[in-house]
Amino acid sequence: MRSLTSLDIRKLLDELSYLNGGFIRNIKSGKNELYFLIYKGKEYWLKIVPGNYFYVDDQKPEKGIDFGFTTMLKNALKGSKTSISMHNSDRIIEIKTTQNVLIIEMFSKGNVILLNNGIVERALFQRSFESRVIKSGEEYIYPSNGKPSFTEMYDNFAAITSSSDRESIVKCLAIDFSLGGNYSEEICFRAQIDKSKKPSTLTSIEINELKKTFLEILNENKPNIIEKEIFSVIRLTHLPGERVYFDSVNEAVKTFFNYSDTKEIYNPVKAEINKAKEKFENYQIQIDYINANYTRIENAMRVLKNSHDDLEKRKDAIKTLGFEITGKIMKPLDMHELEIDITNDLRYTLSILYNKSKRLKNVDAEKIKTNINSVKRLKVVTGNEWYSKFRHFMSSKGKLCVIGRDMNQNEALVEKHLEKQDIVGHADVFGSPFGVIKAGKETVERNELEEMASMIASYSSAWRSGATNLDVYFIKPEQVTKKPPSGESLKKGAFYIEGKRDYIKNAQLGIYISFGFSEDTAKISITAHEPRSPFFFLKPGNKKRDEIIRKINRAISQKYGFEVNGDYIDRLIPQGKSSIEKVRLL
Repeated sequence: MRSLTSLDIRKLLDELSYLNGGFIRNIKSGKNELYFLIYKGKEYWLKIVPGNYFYVDDQKPEKGIDFGFTTMLKNALKGSKTSISMHNSDRIIEIKTTQNVLIIEMFSKGNVILLNNGIVERALFQRSFESRVIKSGEEYIYPSNGKPSFTEMYDNFAAITSSSDRESIVKCLAIDFSLGGNYSEEICFRAQIDKSKKPSTLTSIEINELKKTFLEILNENKPNIIEKEIFSVIRLTHLPGERVYFDSVNEAVKTFFNYSDTKEIYNPVKAEINKAKEKFENYQIQIDYINANYTRIENAMRVLKNSHDDLEKRKDAIKTLGFEITGKIMKPLDMHELEIDITNDLRYTLSILYNKSKRLKNVDAEKIKTNINSVKRLKVVTGNEWYSKFRHFMSSKGKLCVIGRDMNQNEALVEKHLEKQDIVGHADVFGSPFGVIKAGKETVERNELEEMASMIASYSSAWRSGATNLDVYFIKPEQVTKKPPSGESLKKGAFYIEGKRDYIKNAQLGIYISFGFSEDTAKISITAHEPRSPFFFLKPGNKKRDEIIRKINRAISQKYGFEVNGDYIDRLIPQGKSSIEKVRLL
Protein backbone atom coordinates (compact mmCIF):
# COMPACT_ATOMS: atom_id res chain seq x y z
CA MET A 1 0.00 0.00 0.00
CA ARG A 2 1.21 3.53 -0.76
CA SER A 3 2.01 5.91 2.08
CA LEU A 4 2.42 9.63 2.78
CA THR A 5 5.89 11.20 2.70
CA SER A 6 7.22 13.45 5.46
CA LEU A 7 6.41 16.54 3.37
CA ASP A 8 2.85 15.29 2.76
CA ILE A 9 2.35 14.76 6.50
CA ARG A 10 3.73 18.20 7.34
CA LYS A 11 1.43 20.01 4.88
CA LEU A 12 -1.62 17.96 5.83
CA LEU A 13 -1.10 18.62 9.56
CA ASP A 14 -0.63 22.34 8.85
CA GLU A 15 -4.01 22.26 7.10
CA LEU A 16 -5.64 20.32 9.96
CA SER A 17 -4.33 22.66 12.67
CA TYR A 18 -7.96 23.71 13.30
CA LEU A 19 -8.33 20.43 15.26
CA ASN A 20 -5.85 21.60 17.91
CA GLY A 21 -7.61 22.47 21.14
CA GLY A 22 -10.47 20.13 20.31
CA PHE A 23 -11.76 17.38 22.60
CA ILE A 24 -11.61 13.65 21.90
CA ARG A 25 -15.19 12.45 22.25
CA ASN A 26 -14.82 8.89 21.01
CA ILE A 27 -12.36 6.42 19.49
CA LYS A 28 -13.33 3.61 17.16
CA SER A 29 -11.34 1.09 15.20
CA GLY A 30 -11.75 -0.70 11.90
CA LYS A 31 -9.82 -3.57 10.42
CA ASN A 32 -6.61 -1.60 9.94
CA GLU A 33 -7.46 1.90 11.09
CA LEU A 34 -8.32 4.12 14.04
CA TYR A 35 -11.06 6.78 14.05
CA PHE A 36 -10.90 9.72 16.48
CA LEU A 37 -14.06 11.79 16.98
CA ILE A 38 -12.76 15.28 17.76
CA TYR A 39 -15.09 18.13 18.73
CA LYS A 40 -13.97 21.69 17.93
CA GLY A 41 -17.15 23.70 17.33
CA LYS A 42 -18.38 20.72 15.29
CA GLU A 43 -17.57 17.02 15.09
CA TYR A 44 -14.71 15.74 12.92
CA TRP A 45 -13.71 12.13 12.33
CA LEU A 46 -9.94 11.75 12.01
CA LYS A 47 -9.16 8.47 10.22
CA ILE A 48 -5.61 7.13 10.68
CA VAL A 49 -4.15 4.07 8.97
CA PRO A 50 -0.80 3.57 10.77
CA GLY A 51 2.10 3.27 8.36
CA ASN A 52 0.14 4.68 5.43
CA TYR A 53 -2.13 7.74 5.57
CA PHE A 54 -4.65 9.83 7.52
CA TYR A 55 -7.36 12.41 6.77
CA VAL A 56 -10.43 14.09 8.28
CA ASP A 57 -13.94 13.08 7.28
CA ASP A 58 -17.26 14.65 8.24
CA GLN A 59 -19.00 11.29 7.99
CA LYS A 60 -19.17 8.80 10.84
CA PRO A 61 -17.45 5.48 9.93
CA GLU A 62 -20.01 2.96 8.71
CA LYS A 63 -18.54 0.04 10.63
CA GLY A 64 -16.38 -0.31 13.68
CA ILE A 65 -14.75 -3.06 15.69
CA ASP A 66 -14.36 -2.53 19.43
CA PHE A 67 -11.53 -4.51 21.00
CA GLY A 68 -9.24 -4.28 24.00
CA PHE A 69 -6.69 -1.87 22.57
CA THR A 70 -9.41 0.58 21.48
CA THR A 71 -11.07 0.38 24.89
CA MET A 72 -7.74 1.13 26.57
CA LEU A 73 -7.25 4.19 24.33
CA LYS A 74 -10.77 5.39 25.13
CA ASN A 75 -10.12 5.10 28.87
CA ALA A 76 -6.87 7.06 28.53
CA LEU A 77 -7.86 9.75 26.02
CA LYS A 78 -11.64 10.19 25.90
CA GLY A 79 -12.73 13.65 27.04
CA SER A 80 -9.20 15.07 26.81
CA LYS A 81 -8.25 18.31 25.11
CA THR A 82 -5.75 17.50 22.43
CA SER A 83 -3.19 18.85 19.98
CA ILE A 84 -1.84 17.03 16.92
CA SER A 85 1.66 17.57 15.58
CA MET A 86 4.52 15.97 13.67
CA HIS A 87 7.77 14.97 15.37
CA ASN A 88 10.44 17.00 13.54
CA SER A 89 10.46 15.75 9.92
CA ASP A 90 9.94 12.12 10.94
CA ARG A 91 6.87 10.28 9.73
CA ILE A 92 5.53 10.25 13.27
CA ILE A 93 2.29 11.89 14.43
CA GLU A 94 1.93 12.87 18.09
CA ILE A 95 -1.55 13.27 19.58
CA LYS A 96 -0.91 15.03 22.90
CA THR A 97 -3.22 15.41 25.90
CA THR A 98 -2.47 16.64 29.42
CA GLN A 99 -1.63 13.13 30.66
CA ASN A 100 -0.53 11.18 27.61
CA VAL A 101 1.07 11.24 24.19
CA LEU A 102 -0.23 8.89 21.52
CA ILE A 103 2.47 8.08 18.96
CA ILE A 104 1.32 7.08 15.47
CA GLU A 105 4.22 5.70 13.43
CA MET A 106 3.50 6.36 9.76
CA PHE A 107 6.58 4.60 8.42
CA SER A 108 7.37 0.96 7.63
CA LYS A 109 4.68 -1.39 9.02
CA GLY A 110 3.10 1.30 11.23
CA ASN A 111 2.36 1.25 14.94
CA VAL A 112 0.28 2.97 17.65
CA ILE A 113 1.94 3.55 21.03
CA LEU A 114 0.46 5.17 24.14
CA LEU A 115 3.04 6.98 26.28
CA ASN A 116 2.82 8.17 29.86
CA ASN A 117 5.75 10.45 30.79
CA GLY A 118 7.74 9.00 27.92
CA ILE A 119 7.18 5.38 28.99
CA VAL A 120 5.29 2.93 26.78
CA GLU A 121 2.02 2.15 28.53
CA ARG A 122 0.67 0.00 25.69
CA ALA A 123 1.69 -0.60 22.07
CA LEU A 124 -0.42 -2.05 19.31
CA PHE A 125 2.63 -4.05 18.21
CA GLN A 126 5.60 -4.78 20.48
CA ARG A 127 8.74 -4.76 18.36
CA SER A 128 12.51 -4.96 18.79
CA PHE A 129 15.07 -3.16 16.64
CA GLU A 130 18.84 -2.80 16.86
CA SER A 131 18.62 0.67 18.39
CA ARG A 132 15.28 0.59 20.23
CA VAL A 133 12.61 -1.62 21.77
CA ILE A 134 8.87 -0.92 21.77
CA LYS A 135 7.52 -2.70 24.82
CA SER A 136 5.23 -1.89 27.76
CA GLY A 137 7.18 -0.36 30.64
CA GLU A 138 10.11 0.67 28.43
CA GLU A 139 11.09 4.22 27.48
CA TYR A 140 9.95 5.15 23.96
CA ILE A 141 12.98 5.96 21.81
CA TYR A 142 12.50 7.77 18.52
CA PRO A 143 14.15 6.19 15.45
CA SER A 144 17.90 6.90 15.43
CA ASN A 145 17.84 7.99 11.79
CA GLY A 146 15.39 10.78 12.55
CA LYS A 147 15.88 14.23 11.01
CA PRO A 148 15.32 17.75 12.39
CA SER A 149 12.33 19.81 11.29
CA PHE A 150 12.07 21.12 7.72
CA THR A 151 12.67 24.65 9.01
CA GLU A 152 15.91 23.61 10.72
CA MET A 153 17.02 21.74 7.61
CA TYR A 154 16.39 24.86 5.51
CA ASP A 155 18.43 26.98 7.92
CA ASN A 156 21.32 24.47 7.71
CA PHE A 157 20.83 23.57 4.05
CA ALA A 158 24.40 24.32 2.91
CA ALA A 159 26.02 22.46 5.81
CA ILE A 160 23.87 19.35 5.37
CA THR A 161 24.44 19.29 1.62
CA SER A 162 28.20 19.86 1.74
CA SER A 163 28.75 17.18 4.40
CA SER A 164 26.60 14.53 2.69
CA ASP A 165 28.42 11.46 1.37
CA ARG A 166 25.51 10.39 -0.87
CA GLU A 167 26.47 9.47 -4.44
CA SER A 168 24.10 12.07 -5.92
CA ILE A 169 22.33 15.27 -4.91
CA VAL A 170 18.94 13.73 -5.66
CA LYS A 171 19.62 10.98 -3.10
CA CYS A 172 20.90 13.58 -0.63
CA LEU A 173 17.61 15.49 -0.92
CA ALA A 174 15.55 12.31 -0.75
CA ILE A 175 17.26 10.88 2.34
CA ASP A 176 19.09 13.65 4.21
CA PHE A 177 16.19 16.09 3.79
CA SER A 178 13.38 13.49 4.19
CA LEU A 179 11.79 14.43 0.85
CA GLY A 180 11.52 11.10 -0.96
CA GLY A 181 12.02 10.52 -4.67
CA ASN A 182 9.49 12.70 -6.52
CA TYR A 183 10.03 15.88 -4.51
CA SER A 184 13.83 15.51 -4.75
CA GLU A 185 13.63 15.05 -8.52
CA GLU A 186 11.41 18.14 -8.73
CA ILE A 187 13.87 20.35 -6.81
CA CYS A 188 16.74 19.36 -9.12
CA PHE A 189 14.53 19.87 -12.19
CA ARG A 190 13.34 23.34 -11.14
CA ALA A 191 16.81 24.43 -10.00
CA GLN A 192 18.28 23.09 -13.29
CA ILE A 193 20.94 21.13 -11.41
CA ASP A 194 22.20 17.77 -12.68
CA LYS A 195 20.61 15.35 -10.20
CA SER A 196 23.51 12.88 -10.54
CA LYS A 197 26.14 15.36 -9.26
CA LYS A 198 27.74 14.50 -5.94
CA PRO A 199 26.73 16.93 -3.16
CA SER A 200 30.39 17.59 -2.32
CA THR A 201 31.06 18.85 -5.87
CA LEU A 202 28.30 21.48 -5.91
CA THR A 203 29.27 25.14 -6.12
CA SER A 204 27.94 27.69 -3.65
CA ILE A 205 25.74 29.13 -6.43
CA GLU A 206 24.22 25.68 -7.10
CA ILE A 207 23.63 25.08 -3.39
CA ASN A 208 21.90 28.46 -3.04
CA GLU A 209 19.69 27.67 -6.05
CA LEU A 210 18.71 24.31 -4.54
CA LYS A 211 18.06 25.97 -1.15
CA LYS A 212 15.80 28.58 -2.79
CA THR A 213 13.86 25.82 -4.59
CA PHE A 214 13.63 23.78 -1.36
CA LEU A 215 11.93 26.75 0.33
CA GLU A 216 9.69 27.14 -2.72
CA ILE A 217 8.25 23.63 -2.39
CA LEU A 218 7.94 23.96 1.40
CA ASN A 219 5.67 26.97 0.83
CA GLU A 220 3.84 25.71 -2.27
CA ASN A 221 0.39 24.18 -1.85
CA LYS A 222 -1.07 22.61 -5.00
CA PRO A 223 -2.42 19.20 -4.01
CA ASN A 224 -3.07 17.00 -7.03
CA ILE A 225 -3.19 13.43 -8.32
CA ILE A 226 -1.47 12.37 -11.56
CA GLU A 227 -3.15 9.58 -13.56
CA LYS A 228 -4.59 8.12 -10.32
CA GLU A 229 -1.07 6.84 -9.63
CA ILE A 230 0.90 9.67 -7.99
CA PHE A 231 -0.16 11.94 -5.13
CA SER A 232 1.63 15.26 -4.62
CA VAL A 233 1.20 18.38 -2.50
CA ILE A 234 2.96 20.47 -5.18
CA ARG A 235 2.96 20.56 -8.98
CA LEU A 236 5.54 18.01 -10.19
CA THR A 237 6.65 19.77 -13.36
CA HIS A 238 9.19 17.06 -14.21
CA LEU A 239 6.47 14.41 -14.61
CA PRO A 240 3.99 14.12 -17.51
CA GLY A 241 0.37 12.98 -17.19
CA GLU A 242 -3.17 14.21 -16.64
CA ARG A 243 -3.63 16.00 -13.31
CA VAL A 244 -6.62 16.51 -11.06
CA TYR A 245 -6.18 19.42 -8.62
CA PHE A 246 -7.93 19.76 -5.26
CA ASP A 247 -8.82 22.69 -3.00
CA SER A 248 -7.25 20.99 0.02
CA VAL A 249 -4.57 18.45 0.83
CA ASN A 250 -7.14 16.59 2.94
CA GLU A 251 -9.52 16.04 -0.01
CA ALA A 252 -6.64 14.99 -2.25
CA VAL A 253 -5.41 12.43 0.31
CA LYS A 254 -8.93 11.12 0.87
CA THR A 255 -9.51 10.68 -2.87
CA PHE A 256 -6.09 9.18 -3.62
CA PHE A 257 -6.13 6.55 -0.91
CA ASN A 258 -9.67 5.53 -1.77
CA TYR A 259 -8.24 4.74 -5.22
CA SER A 260 -5.44 2.78 -3.56
CA ASP A 261 -7.71 0.85 -1.19
CA THR A 262 -9.71 -0.62 -4.09
CA LYS A 263 -8.65 -4.24 -4.46
CA GLU A 264 -7.49 -5.15 -7.94
CA ILE A 265 -8.78 -8.45 -9.30
CA TYR A 266 -5.97 -10.89 -9.93
CA ASN A 267 -5.37 -11.39 -13.65
CA PRO A 268 -2.76 -14.11 -14.32
CA VAL A 269 -1.98 -12.90 -17.87
CA LYS A 270 -1.56 -9.30 -16.72
CA ALA A 271 0.54 -10.49 -13.77
CA GLU A 272 2.91 -12.40 -16.08
CA ILE A 273 3.18 -9.41 -18.44
CA ASN A 274 3.98 -7.07 -15.55
CA LYS A 275 6.53 -9.53 -14.22
CA ALA A 276 8.22 -9.72 -17.65
CA LYS A 277 8.29 -5.92 -17.93
CA GLU A 278 9.79 -5.63 -14.44
CA LYS A 279 12.51 -8.14 -15.36
CA PHE A 280 13.21 -6.29 -18.61
CA GLU A 281 13.64 -3.00 -16.75
CA ASN A 282 15.95 -4.66 -14.20
CA TYR A 283 18.14 -6.10 -16.96
CA GLN A 284 18.29 -2.69 -18.62
CA ILE A 285 19.40 -1.07 -15.36
CA GLN A 286 22.13 -3.70 -14.93
CA ILE A 287 23.31 -3.21 -18.55
CA ASP A 288 23.46 0.57 -18.08
CA TYR A 289 25.38 0.11 -14.82
CA ILE A 290 28.03 -2.11 -16.43
CA ASN A 291 28.45 0.27 -19.37
CA ALA A 292 28.82 3.25 -17.04
CA ASN A 293 31.29 1.47 -14.73
CA TYR A 294 33.03 -0.83 -17.23
CA THR A 295 36.62 0.18 -16.37
CA ARG A 296 36.03 0.08 -12.60
CA ILE A 297 34.48 -3.42 -12.83
CA GLU A 298 37.36 -4.71 -14.97
CA ASN A 299 39.86 -3.28 -12.48
CA ALA A 300 38.12 -5.10 -9.62
CA MET A 301 38.08 -8.37 -11.60
CA ARG A 302 41.79 -7.92 -12.37
CA VAL A 303 42.55 -7.43 -8.65
CA LEU A 304 40.64 -10.60 -7.77
CA LYS A 305 42.47 -12.67 -10.37
CA ASN A 306 45.87 -11.52 -9.11
CA SER A 307 46.88 -14.71 -7.26
CA HIS A 308 50.11 -13.11 -5.96
CA ASP A 309 48.09 -11.40 -3.21
CA ASP A 310 46.32 -13.08 -0.30
CA LEU A 311 42.54 -13.57 -0.89
CA GLU A 312 41.56 -11.47 2.14
CA LYS A 313 43.84 -8.68 0.93
CA ARG A 314 42.20 -8.86 -2.51
CA LYS A 315 38.74 -8.73 -0.91
CA ASP A 316 39.71 -5.60 1.00
CA ALA A 317 41.08 -4.07 -2.19
CA ILE A 318 37.90 -4.60 -4.20
CA LYS A 319 35.81 -3.32 -1.30
CA THR A 320 37.55 0.03 -1.69
CA LEU A 321 36.50 -0.12 -5.36
CA GLY A 322 32.89 -0.66 -4.28
CA PHE A 323 32.45 -4.44 -4.65
CA GLU A 324 32.13 -7.60 -2.59
CA ILE A 325 32.93 -11.21 -3.51
CA THR A 326 31.21 -14.49 -2.60
CA GLY A 327 32.78 -17.50 -4.26
CA LYS A 328 33.14 -16.62 -7.94
CA ILE A 329 30.36 -14.00 -7.87
CA MET A 330 31.21 -10.31 -7.49
CA LYS A 331 28.49 -7.78 -6.61
CA PRO A 332 28.61 -3.96 -6.63
CA LEU A 333 27.83 -2.57 -3.18
CA ASP A 334 25.46 -0.02 -4.73
CA MET A 335 23.65 -2.56 -6.98
CA HIS A 336 23.41 -5.81 -5.09
CA GLU A 337 21.08 -7.48 -7.61
CA LEU A 338 23.84 -7.43 -10.27
CA GLU A 339 25.88 -10.65 -10.11
CA ILE A 340 29.13 -10.74 -12.10
CA ASP A 341 30.79 -14.12 -12.64
CA ILE A 342 34.50 -13.28 -12.47
CA THR A 343 35.39 -16.45 -14.42
CA ASN A 344 33.67 -14.98 -17.50
CA ASP A 345 34.78 -12.09 -19.66
CA LEU A 346 32.78 -8.93 -18.81
CA ARG A 347 31.68 -8.65 -22.47
CA TYR A 348 30.18 -12.15 -22.16
CA THR A 349 28.23 -11.07 -19.04
CA LEU A 350 26.91 -8.07 -20.98
CA SER A 351 25.85 -10.27 -23.92
CA ILE A 352 23.89 -12.58 -21.58
CA LEU A 353 22.04 -9.59 -20.12
CA TYR A 354 21.38 -8.20 -23.62
CA ASN A 355 19.89 -11.53 -24.74
CA LYS A 356 17.71 -11.87 -21.64
CA SER A 357 16.52 -8.30 -22.10
CA LYS A 358 15.81 -8.85 -25.82
CA ARG A 359 13.61 -11.90 -25.10
CA LEU A 360 11.48 -9.87 -22.67
CA LYS A 361 11.24 -6.63 -24.68
CA ASN A 362 8.06 -7.52 -26.56
CA VAL A 363 5.91 -9.70 -24.34
CA ASP A 364 3.38 -11.78 -26.26
CA ALA A 365 0.13 -11.76 -24.24
CA GLU A 366 -1.46 -14.48 -26.37
CA LYS A 367 1.53 -16.78 -25.86
CA ILE A 368 1.38 -16.23 -22.10
CA LYS A 369 -2.35 -16.93 -22.14
CA THR A 370 -1.77 -20.16 -24.10
CA ASN A 371 0.93 -21.29 -21.65
CA ILE A 372 -1.30 -20.57 -18.66
CA ASN A 373 -4.26 -22.40 -20.15
CA SER A 374 -2.18 -25.39 -21.32
CA VAL A 375 -1.70 -26.62 -17.73
CA LYS A 376 -4.51 -28.87 -16.53
CA ARG A 377 -6.50 -27.22 -13.75
CA LEU A 378 -7.93 -29.48 -11.06
CA LYS A 379 -11.34 -28.90 -9.53
CA VAL A 380 -11.10 -27.88 -5.87
CA VAL A 381 -13.31 -29.91 -3.54
CA THR A 382 -15.01 -28.06 -0.67
CA GLY A 383 -16.97 -29.71 2.13
CA ASN A 384 -20.67 -29.43 2.94
CA GLU A 385 -20.25 -29.24 6.73
CA TRP A 386 -21.40 -26.11 8.61
CA TYR A 387 -17.79 -25.07 9.23
CA SER A 388 -16.76 -25.38 5.55
CA LYS A 389 -17.57 -21.73 4.89
CA PHE A 390 -15.32 -20.67 7.80
CA ARG A 391 -11.55 -20.97 7.97
CA HIS A 392 -10.94 -24.21 9.81
CA PHE A 393 -8.29 -26.80 10.60
CA MET A 394 -7.73 -29.82 12.82
CA SER A 395 -5.44 -29.43 15.81
CA SER A 396 -2.50 -31.81 16.25
CA LYS A 397 -4.74 -33.78 18.65
CA GLY A 398 -7.63 -33.97 16.20
CA LYS A 399 -9.94 -31.22 17.51
CA LEU A 400 -11.88 -29.03 15.08
CA CYS A 401 -10.72 -25.40 15.18
CA VAL A 402 -12.87 -22.76 13.44
CA ILE A 403 -11.99 -19.11 12.70
CA GLY A 404 -14.23 -16.30 11.42
CA ARG A 405 -13.32 -14.63 8.11
CA ASP A 406 -15.01 -11.29 8.82
CA MET A 407 -17.37 -9.49 11.22
CA ASN A 408 -20.42 -11.39 9.95
CA GLN A 409 -18.71 -14.74 10.40
CA ASN A 410 -17.39 -13.76 13.84
CA GLU A 411 -20.94 -13.04 14.90
CA ALA A 412 -22.35 -16.23 13.36
CA LEU A 413 -19.59 -18.35 14.89
CA VAL A 414 -20.17 -17.05 18.41
CA GLU A 415 -23.97 -16.77 18.34
CA LYS A 416 -24.88 -19.89 16.34
CA HIS A 417 -22.11 -22.42 16.77
CA LEU A 418 -20.61 -21.81 20.22
CA GLU A 419 -21.18 -24.62 22.74
CA LYS A 420 -20.61 -24.81 26.47
CA GLN A 421 -17.44 -26.96 26.32
CA ASP A 422 -15.76 -24.85 23.61
CA ILE A 423 -12.77 -22.55 24.04
CA VAL A 424 -12.90 -19.07 22.48
CA GLY A 425 -9.82 -17.17 21.28
CA HIS A 426 -9.24 -13.55 20.23
CA ALA A 427 -6.45 -10.95 20.13
CA ASP A 428 -6.32 -7.30 21.21
CA VAL A 429 -5.46 -6.00 17.77
CA PHE A 430 -7.19 -4.36 14.79
CA GLY A 431 -9.27 -6.87 12.86
CA SER A 432 -8.64 -9.92 15.02
CA PRO A 433 -10.91 -12.84 14.15
CA PHE A 434 -12.67 -14.95 16.75
CA GLY A 435 -11.51 -18.55 16.93
CA VAL A 436 -13.32 -21.50 18.53
CA ILE A 437 -11.83 -24.84 19.55
CA LYS A 438 -14.58 -27.50 19.56
CA ALA A 439 -13.42 -29.35 22.66
CA GLY A 440 -16.41 -31.56 23.39
CA LYS A 441 -15.66 -33.55 26.54
CA GLU A 442 -11.92 -33.67 25.92
CA THR A 443 -9.25 -31.54 27.57
CA VAL A 444 -7.66 -28.88 25.36
CA GLU A 445 -3.90 -29.19 25.71
CA ARG A 446 -1.44 -26.30 25.83
CA ASN A 447 0.02 -27.00 22.38
CA GLU A 448 -3.48 -26.89 20.87
CA LEU A 449 -4.03 -23.43 22.38
CA GLU A 450 -0.69 -22.37 20.91
CA GLU A 451 -1.76 -23.69 17.48
CA MET A 452 -5.04 -21.78 17.58
CA ALA A 453 -3.26 -18.66 18.90
CA SER A 454 -0.87 -18.83 15.95
CA MET A 455 -3.76 -19.02 13.46
CA ILE A 456 -5.74 -16.20 15.10
CA ALA A 457 -2.62 -14.02 15.09
CA SER A 458 -1.92 -14.91 11.44
CA TYR A 459 -5.41 -13.96 10.27
CA SER A 460 -5.41 -10.68 12.20
CA SER A 461 -4.04 -7.41 10.83
CA ALA A 462 -0.74 -8.23 12.55
CA TRP A 463 0.16 -10.11 9.34
CA ARG A 464 -0.40 -7.02 7.19
CA SER A 465 1.78 -4.98 9.56
CA GLY A 466 4.66 -7.45 9.23
CA ALA A 467 4.64 -8.48 12.91
CA THR A 468 6.24 -11.82 13.80
CA ASN A 469 4.28 -12.52 17.00
CA LEU A 470 1.18 -11.40 18.86
CA ASP A 471 -0.47 -11.97 22.26
CA VAL A 472 -3.73 -13.97 21.99
CA TYR A 473 -6.16 -14.69 24.83
CA PHE A 474 -8.63 -17.49 25.50
CA ILE A 475 -11.90 -17.41 27.42
CA LYS A 476 -14.95 -19.57 28.15
CA PRO A 477 -18.17 -19.19 26.10
CA GLU A 478 -20.06 -17.65 29.03
CA GLN A 479 -17.58 -14.76 29.12
CA VAL A 480 -18.64 -13.60 25.62
CA THR A 481 -21.72 -11.38 25.59
CA LYS A 482 -23.58 -8.96 23.35
CA LYS A 483 -24.59 -6.90 26.41
CA PRO A 484 -21.98 -4.18 27.03
CA PRO A 485 -21.83 -2.07 30.21
CA SER A 486 -24.43 0.65 30.57
CA GLY A 487 -23.81 3.59 28.24
CA GLU A 488 -21.73 1.64 25.71
CA SER A 489 -22.79 0.05 22.43
CA LEU A 490 -21.40 -2.67 20.19
CA LYS A 491 -21.23 -2.87 16.43
CA LYS A 492 -21.98 -5.94 14.35
CA GLY A 493 -19.36 -8.61 14.84
CA ALA A 494 -18.16 -7.12 18.16
CA PHE A 495 -18.62 -8.66 21.61
CA TYR A 496 -17.99 -7.64 25.21
CA ILE A 497 -15.63 -9.91 27.15
CA GLU A 498 -16.17 -10.41 30.88
CA GLY A 499 -13.79 -11.84 33.45
CA LYS A 500 -10.26 -13.23 33.34
CA ARG A 501 -8.42 -13.87 30.09
CA ASP A 502 -5.76 -16.56 29.72
CA TYR A 503 -3.03 -15.37 27.36
CA ILE A 504 -0.68 -17.15 25.00
CA LYS A 505 2.16 -14.65 24.83
CA ASN A 506 4.09 -14.04 21.62
CA ALA A 507 2.10 -16.44 19.44
CA GLN A 508 4.12 -16.90 16.24
CA LEU A 509 2.60 -15.86 12.91
CA GLY A 510 2.74 -18.49 10.17
CA ILE A 511 0.39 -20.86 8.34
CA TYR A 512 0.73 -24.12 6.42
CA ILE A 513 -1.29 -24.41 3.22
CA SER A 514 -1.50 -28.10 2.38
CA PHE A 515 -2.72 -29.91 -0.73
CA GLY A 516 -4.30 -33.27 -1.34
CA PHE A 517 -4.53 -34.44 -4.98
CA SER A 518 -6.49 -37.09 -6.81
CA GLU A 519 -6.78 -37.63 -10.55
CA ASP A 520 -9.16 -34.73 -11.22
CA THR A 521 -9.66 -32.97 -7.89
CA ALA A 522 -7.67 -31.11 -5.25
CA LYS A 523 -8.34 -30.37 -1.60
CA ILE A 524 -6.67 -27.31 -0.04
CA SER A 525 -6.40 -26.96 3.73
CA ILE A 526 -4.75 -24.76 6.34
CA THR A 527 -3.11 -25.88 9.54
CA ALA A 528 -0.88 -24.55 12.30
CA HIS A 529 1.35 -27.64 12.45
CA GLU A 530 3.42 -29.29 9.73
CA PRO A 531 1.14 -31.65 7.73
CA ARG A 532 2.11 -34.95 6.14
CA SER A 533 0.70 -33.93 2.75
CA PRO A 534 2.42 -31.52 0.30
CA PHE A 535 2.52 -28.02 1.80
CA PHE A 536 3.76 -24.43 1.58
CA PHE A 537 4.63 -22.66 4.85
CA LEU A 538 3.92 -18.90 4.76
CA LYS A 539 5.00 -16.09 7.07
CA PRO A 540 4.65 -12.29 6.82
CA GLY A 541 7.09 -11.05 4.17
CA ASN A 542 7.53 -8.71 1.20
CA LYS A 543 5.80 -10.56 -1.66
CA LYS A 544 2.35 -9.58 -2.92
CA ARG A 545 -0.37 -12.19 -2.74
CA ASP A 546 -0.63 -12.58 -6.53
CA GLU A 547 3.10 -13.41 -6.61
CA ILE A 548 2.66 -15.97 -3.80
CA ILE A 549 -0.28 -17.58 -5.64
CA ARG A 550 1.73 -17.68 -8.85
CA LYS A 551 4.74 -19.27 -7.11
CA ILE A 552 2.58 -21.91 -5.43
CA ASN A 553 0.84 -22.87 -8.68
CA ARG A 554 4.10 -22.83 -10.64
CA ALA A 555 5.71 -25.21 -8.12
CA ILE A 556 2.68 -27.52 -8.26
CA SER A 557 2.53 -27.51 -12.06
CA GLN A 558 6.27 -28.22 -12.38
CA LYS A 559 6.03 -31.12 -9.93
CA TYR A 560 2.67 -32.67 -10.86
CA GLY A 561 1.74 -31.20 -14.27
CA PHE A 562 -1.45 -29.47 -13.08
CA GLU A 563 -2.53 -26.47 -11.02
CA VAL A 564 -5.57 -25.28 -9.02
CA ASN A 565 -7.76 -22.20 -9.27
CA GLY A 566 -5.81 -19.36 -7.67
CA ASP A 567 -8.99 -17.97 -6.08
CA TYR A 568 -9.09 -20.90 -3.65
CA ILE A 569 -5.49 -20.29 -2.59
CA ASP A 570 -6.21 -16.55 -2.31
CA ARG A 571 -8.97 -17.21 0.25
CA LEU A 572 -6.49 -18.92 2.57
CA ILE A 573 -3.64 -16.39 2.46
CA PRO A 574 -3.77 -13.75 5.24
CA GLN A 575 -4.24 -10.12 4.19
CA GLY A 576 -0.92 -8.40 3.47
CA LYS A 577 2.41 -9.39 1.97
CA SER A 578 3.89 -12.83 2.61
CA SER A 579 6.92 -15.02 2.03
CA ILE A 580 7.15 -18.75 1.37
CA GLU A 581 9.48 -20.06 4.07
CA LYS A 582 9.30 -23.81 3.42
CA VAL A 583 7.97 -26.13 0.72
CA ARG A 584 7.48 -29.88 0.65
CA LEU A 585 6.15 -31.56 -2.47
CA LEU A 586 6.04 -35.36 -2.32
